[in-house]
Amino acid sequence: MSIYVIASIYYMVRTRYIGTPFKNSLTKEQLKIKKESAKIRSNIFYQGIGISFVALLFFQPFSKCN
Repeated sequence: MSIYVIASIYYMVRTRYIGTPFKNSLTKEQLKIKKESAKIRSNIFYQGIGISFVALLFFQPFSKCN
C-alpha cells in the first residue's frame, strides 16, 4: 500500500506541473469540460468514501480480527 501511495503522489506532482501530451493538446473549451467532469467524478469518489465509512461502521466486518 505504501508503494502505491508514494507512486500516486509522485504521479500527481509530476503530471500537474509538467502536464501530459493529452492535456497539452486540448483547447481552452475542452479543458473547461475536462475540469467540470473531474469535479463530478471527484464528488462521486468522495460519496463512495462516505458510504464505505458508514457501511464499515455499521457492519464492522473486521471486529473478529482481534
